[in-house]
Amino acid sequence: MSAKMIDRPIVWQINKQHAIFSQEYNILSEYKMLCSQDLKGIYVIPSALNALLWFGVQFIRQGIYKGGVFRFTITLPPNFPLGDCPKVVFETQIFHPLINPESGELCTSWGFPEWRRNNRIWQLLQYITKIFIKLDTKMTSVNEEASCLHENNFEAFQDRVKACVKESVNQVFNPPTMDDPHYITFNPYVKEVHDPIKQEIYEPKDEEENKPLGLSWVQPGSLQPFSKPEAR
Repeated sequence: MSAKMIDRPIVWQINKQHAIFSQEYNILSEYKMLCSQDLKGIYVIPSALNALLWFGVQFIRQGIYKGGVFRFTITLPPNFPLGDCPKVVFETQIFHPLINPESGELCTSWGFPEWRRNNRIWQLLQYITKIFIKLDTKMTSVNEEASCLHENNFEAFQDRVKACVKESVNQVFNPPTMDDPHYITFNPYVKEVHDPIKQEIYEPKDEEENKPLGLSWVQPGSLQPFSKPEAR
């Protein structure tokens, strides 16, 4: 047996490990870019057990879905950052033309006809927020009943939306559907526990605490490690 044939499994294993590290780096970079965006009312975190699975919660602050608290998951493709658009599935039952009433999957093709390498997850989150604020009659519907009511009987459509918003609020304190430390959960407000924390948040910070800690290991908007803005 030649030395080349013996070496091949080792090389394959090294390449596989490199691919895993590279993918994890890309995911961390995506999350850092996401955190630097001004995304209001929407919160996401990667699973503690699977970096390709992210948990999210959307708090709707305006529009006919106002008051809704909608849980969802984002599943990245196995070959991320390549592949198709990440899959978004709502755990909360939502009456919306772009959300499949059976599976809860969001139709992303309306916002991203083709998912490109330069598309970012924070842009997908913007899309998730936008579909609840502004409904376009031209959108590709995956819920024909919702689409039909939206176009022909808006009052009945609003009633269905209000019902799903109310139900989403009633489910806020439900136990996790997955056994994962990063699954986003909520507990009822307890004054003795939460008031001191709220007070600490509202108190102005000392100047020393607000000083930057140093250069970021990734420049905002970049996937290049140990990068910094160019001097002008």
